Amino acid sequence: MLRRHLRTSAFVTGISALALVAAACGSDAPEDASGETPTVVVTTSILGDVVENVVGDEATVEVLMPAGVDPHEFELSAAEAAQLQDADVIVANGLGFEAGMADAIDAAEEAGVPVIEVAPGLDPLPLAEGAHDHAHEEEAAHDEEASHSEEAAHDEEAHSEEGGESLDPHVFTDPARMADGVELIATSLGEEVPALAGDVVAEQAAAYAEEVRAADQAIEEELSAIPADRRVLVTNHEVFAYFADRYDFEVVGTVIPSATTLAEPSSQELSELAEVIDENDVPAIFADASSPTDLADALAEESGLDVEVVALFTESLGEPGSGAETYLDMITSNSADITAALSGS
Repeated sequence: MLRRHLRTSAFVTGISALALVAAACGSDAPEDASGETPTVVVTTSILGDVVENVVGDEATVEVLMPAGVDPHEFELSAAEAAQLQDADVIVANGLGFEAGMADAIDAAEEAGVPVIEVAPGLDPLPLAEGAHDHAHEEEAAHDEEASHSEEAAHDEEAHSEEGGESLDPHVFTDPARMADGVELIATSLGEEVPALAGDVVAEQAAAYAEEVRAADQAIEEELSAIPADRRVLVTNHEVFAYFADRYDFEVVGTVIPSATTLAEPSSQELSELAEVIDENDVPAIFADASSPTDLADALAEESGLDVEVVALFTESLGEPGSGAETYLDMITSNSADITAALSGS
């Protein structure tokens, strides 16, 4: 079975595609092969919340990565690998984001479980220059035995079909793309699982996509308070390219010049980044709430500059009480914190 990569050119925009699927299946869409409610296994907490809003009570959603976990360090247990094998369909981010579970996803797919990858269908951006190579070098040093298979999986997943270009998997930092992703997920679920091809899922997806778009517009308005000369970002690692693309920011530097938090910067790279912070009068470094901020803290302290380290929820939802328990909460919380840090409010 070929892995389904969601692509905007391959579907009819919005719910019209779902209507076509529902018509083809008839009004009494069958349940899964066992006659039970279908099970959708989702790799990340962010996508888990999105899928839950799409399917509602029409399916059981099982999320592998819990909230608050660094996805670059997550490893599947035997029980979680079995969940993939037992799923009716798997929803993954793709583009190498789930490198630690790539083998298990491949095994489930070979066993006949459909895999829907979201990021490849949302007009992915190329990785920042040098980020891909740096990530692989440091991951190999981090875990020499495990990295070979994960690196091979990352190489396979993070390249475009057109010419081997390395692509950035962090599409979820752009709510406008994710609103399109909601519709893409709903369409593909209906095609892969007949029980999810009906009007209920279509209507839920349409309503949730509108919520995401409304949040995107509210965020754009909130961020407009940041002056043009302060719309610069220094982040813990390469994660905010889509956010910057959507809201007209510039990522001027990263503490870890890589797409993964497993990498480590050299002293020369940290020195060069300190110069960038000084030249651009950067008031804040944005770190990942799910990852240690030691490097960002050390850079802020050693640079001699008055730089605040602000934790954002970037690759995982927050734990209960964090204010970022859902995707909408996460993007709203991040926007508020970025605005406060860069506008001086």
